[in-house]
Amino acid sequence: MFHHRLVVTAAAAAVGIALVPGLASATDSPPAGAESHLVNTAPLTGSGALKTFTSPADKSLRVQRPAPGTRKAAASKSASVSAGPRTIYASTANGGCSSDPGTGAQDSPFCLVQDAVNVAQPGDTIDVQGSIGYFSQESVTVKTSGITIVGLGDQAWITATNASGGKPAIVLDHVSNVTISNLMLTSYGAPAVQVIGSSNVSLDSSYLTADNASGSLTIDGASSGISVSRTYVDTRYNQSGSNVTAVSVASGASRISLASDILAAGGISAAGVTGLNAVGNTIQRGCKSAIDVEGASSGVSLENNVLEDADPTTDALLGGYQSQCLANNLGWAPDITVSSDSAAGTVSDYNDFSVFGSDATAPYSWAGTTYPSLDASKAAGPLGTHDAVETKEAAPVALRPNESTDVDARPQPGSAAIGSANPNAPGALASDFYAASPYHDRGAIAYAPDLTLALQATDTSAYGVTLTATVTSVSGARSLHVDWGDGTSSDVNFAPGPATAPHTYPKLGQFPITATATDTAGYAVSNSGTIATAGSDYTPYGPTRLLDTRNSSNLPNVAGYSTTKLQIAGNVAIPAGVTAVVLNVTATDTTSAGHVTVYGDGDPVPGTSNLNYATGQTVPNMVVAEVGVDGSIDLYNAGDALNLIVDIDGYFTQSPSSGYTPVVPNRLVDTRDGSGQPRVGGGQSLPVQIAGSAGGQLPGSGITAVALNVTVTGPAGPGHLTVYPDGQAAPNASNVNYSGGQTIANSVVVPVGADGRIQILNSSWGAADLIVDVVGYYSAAGKSAYLPLAPERLLDTRDPASWSGGPLPGWNYIYMPLAHNHPDFTGFVLNSTATDTATDGHLSIGLDPNTLQQYQSGSEAPLSPPSVSTLNWRAGQTVPNMVQTGRGPDGLIDFWNASGGNINLVVDIFGLYQND
Repeated sequence: MFHHRLVVTAAAAAVGIALVPGLASATDSPPAGAESHLVNTAPLTGSGALKTFTSPADKSLRVQRPAPGTRKAAASKSASVSAGPRTIYASTANGGCSSDPGTGAQDSPFCLVQDAVNVAQPGDTIDVQGSIGYFSQESVTVKTSGITIVGLGDQAWITATNASGGKPAIVLDHVSNVTISNLMLTSYGAPAVQVIGSSNVSLDSSYLTADNASGSLTIDGASSGISVSRTYVDTRYNQSGSNVTAVSVASGASRISLASDILAAGGISAAGVTGLNAVGNTIQRGCKSAIDVEGASSGVSLENNVLEDADPTTDALLGGYQSQCLANNLGWAPDITVSSDSAAGTVSDYNDFSVFGSDATAPYSWAGTTYPSLDASKAAGPLGTHDAVETKEAAPVALRPNESTDVDARPQPGSAAIGSANPNAPGALASDFYAASPYHDRGAIAYAPDLTLALQATDTSAYGVTLTATVTSVSGARSLHVDWGDGTSSDVNFAPGPATAPHTYPKLGQFPITATATDTAGYAVSNSGTIATAGSDYTPYGPTRLLDTRNSSNLPNVAGYSTTKLQIAGNVAIPAGVTAVVLNVTATDTTSAGHVTVYGDGDPVPGTSNLNYATGQTVPNMVVAEVGVDGSIDLYNAGDALNLIVDIDGYFTQSPSSGYTPVVPNRLVDTRDGSGQPRVGGGQSLPVQIAGSAGGQLPGSGITAVALNVTVTGPAGPGHLTVYPDGQAAPNASNVNYSGGQTIANSVVVPVGADGRIQILNSSWGAADLIVDVVGYYSAAGKSAYLPLAPERLLDTRDPASWSGGPLPGWNYIYMPLAHNHPDFTGFVLNSTATDTATDGHLSIGLDPNTLQQYQSGSEAPLSPPSVSTLNWRAGQTVPNMVQTGRGPDGLIDFWNASGGNINLVVDIFGLYQND
């Protein structure tokens, strides 16, 4: 929720004067050629803040980019899955799908990755689309060789849940020449990835998690030529069970490369392997060794790795640090263990050992001998000649937007890992975990100066936002790429200072924004968050009674000068997140003159009024009220004790529903004019055709609700009107309350029946004439969304600070340029009050066809009052009524005093409609 303020140049102050009402009646037709007066309002950019959403710099992530050649350009939307080589599309955003309606085209992706794999042929590529917070619940088995599976974005997530029967997320079953890149893969009770009898397989830039004791990634003894690079592997174990392995290579496997990977809560275990390069990895170990080579392995190279203890400052749930492992009788193995029968075929050097605190961690157990320090291992012979002790603990990193900060992997200034890697180490990569180069450091992540991205997104209109991105980089920011979450993106080049990018969404809702900034050195960083559009759409509801303070004795139950809180969200099935509510508020059993003000709970009482009452009077008025952040509103009674009745007609939420379309005010019904519609008898209903009416301004179908002004005149006795959709029973609610002989109007927003009609019930014993004017309608096709504003007094002709022209003379009008220079403002929610009325009359509100420039030059066309009325009065009365109004071509609105005498006019604003 936000407050947006409108400023009247003449310092429209909230004076909070209690207006005293009386009775009202209809008036005769007006003459033409009236004079005009100007209320010079400022452009409605507002002084109140729209919502701002922030994601601070400490939420930014370095961007992990797949290795060159593993990510491909997207094919066209019409890409066929029947021709090859092909691009086949799958999506992980529908995690609950059990049957697959997709075709594999970009605009109709498979919702199960397995279905995409099943139709793939050698040479095909499967693009897996992801969305934050969603994953595909399946276990995927690949049996076709020569295919590529690529995740798009950073959330292409496949999860083999417990319901999958303890299966891996992906099984590579006797395949060759398969590439998997940039996937998130999770399993429970099984490896995240299982390689069986396969060859020449590449797994790059992925994210693996599993709670499987034998490994998150397992490679069987019949597999060869398996490369795992730039991949995060996590065992998901807590500290009491961290005696597990992250990557397990079985006896018989050959040509295995593990390069620039990050391992958490577990290490590498290989037995009887022929050809193993473990190079440039960062391993935050568990209770077992970070690297364990057993079983007569040969051709093993262990170089450029950073081997570090787990510690409680990272994430204790990842794996045990030494004291926890010992306390749970899990032991504390040396960082690197090489068995006696593997020592001759193994080279270990250029590794960096990081010990937490005062823990005593042996760097090596080599050929059966444990060396408690690097000095000891180096003294024993040519073992780890270039190894180093790390004195600068690496900084923690988070690797995916929805995952916690898991591993200490980012080198800090002064680290022994910086610039000390062996560039000729077998299997060493030219770029680091993030695919950034140059890369001359030990461990998976190359040292780089701090690079952060802070985001601030601010609502600028009902559908619009502006994103501000601030980058911290030693080399300076170069470019910004923004994914807006609606299928579109923007690219912005940084000038000195922050980069800004405006955007207008095609519909209301919440959208995930992801921004990626690249600095001049080529490093990239991303940040993300969710923004909600500021506008709200309308949902018809009711009419339904929410509050009636009257008791059996009909005594006033609302104290004088007190506030009544009314819960809206959650009341009678109204959803959470409601931003504004459309109510009919009735004051009755009044014991003095006063007024009622309705506003969002938690806000101060505004200097406006919604309905005014006199002693003993029953007065209704429609209210569109902003709802407080706690989902409730307040009704302030500025007078002595009374009773309040509140009926709801609908509500607004920040999600697509029904948008508003204003129309030129048009009279639909007047039972006085002899058009064949007689006075409505007591207890009788009048059907009113809505769809297709108002000279074609209202469409023939699709209207969900209609905005009306309903007037009763000449009733034979007291009663009330109830307006409701045709085809339903009349509800226990009221829209207009009247006494015998009274003329009174009230605004109404009412759902429209399936047949395009509404009903107006005369709940009285006697007949009455009815007048119905239409001012707008709601439909799914309506574009204008509602922006609730902080209630603001725009005009009070009694107040010299607001208006210096004195009372508004009869047959004259005041024009307000409320939407001048704002073609996107399509309508307004106002409350108008006529007071100090000299003669009987009525107020008409028109959409001025003149321009502001014409008025300023004195060339405006003469006008006559419109043939509709907003409120009616008798001499001496004070009468309020809410009005929803559109705008003239130049954004001007006219307020006509259709009477023979002066009046004072008070206008308050509560919201506006905007179409972009």
